[in-house]
Amino acid sequence: MRNFLLITALVVLSFHAHARVAKVLGTIISKGQSNDVMFEIKLAASMPGEPNFEQLQHKIKYYDESGKKQTLGPEDADEIRFRYGGEEIRMISCANTPDTEAFFSSSTRIFLKLQIDGPLRLYQFYAKQGTAPNYPGGTGMTYMAYSFIFQKGNGPLKQPVNLGFKKDMLEYFSDCPALRERIESKDLWKEDMEAMTTYYNQKCIAK
Repeated sequence: MRNFLLITALVVLSFHAHARVAKVLGTIISKGQSNDVMFEIKLAASMPGEPNFEQLQHKIKYYDESGKKQTLGPEDADEIRFRYGGEEIRMISCANTPDTEAFFSSSTRIFLKLQIDGPLRLYQFYAKQGTAPNYPGGTGMTYMAYSFIFQKGNGPLKQPVNLGFKKDMLEYFSDCPALRERIESKDLWKEDMEAMTTYYNQKCIAK
């Protein structure tokens, strides 16, 4: 009976270890060239079934034509693409800029998940967050969260600030009076960054 329980436990552990990795077909884009590969994607422990985007920002495993496993970083490609859960995922290699130094640590580039494409791009940056412990000496909860980052064309990345958000956005969108007016009147606010991006791309760019 004891041996049976031990074997069962090992099978369960093996299943969970396997379930944390997904192999999906995808594409590496570098210097205008596309290369179709098989990616090995780690899944997030805190969000079952979802890719671990925090890790994907820094590296991704794939199998080359000979079947050998390789590691790809944001310094090695312009973009990676794959479909997961019915969604096309695009991770764009972005350069470190003064506004986002805290994200990159010692890295010079990072893969950011593209949320909206266009003259103004909107990215999602993923990082672990923690809650305060419920009692002295206790431990808080750790969870994954994302924040939005803007990029105009090939310009520097821009992370909106929390304190002084309106002033920050009025300065950033100084090239679009109509959008500034909507932000000034609080018609668009912190939770409306996707709407800001769509509006900018549709109304603020000369056709």
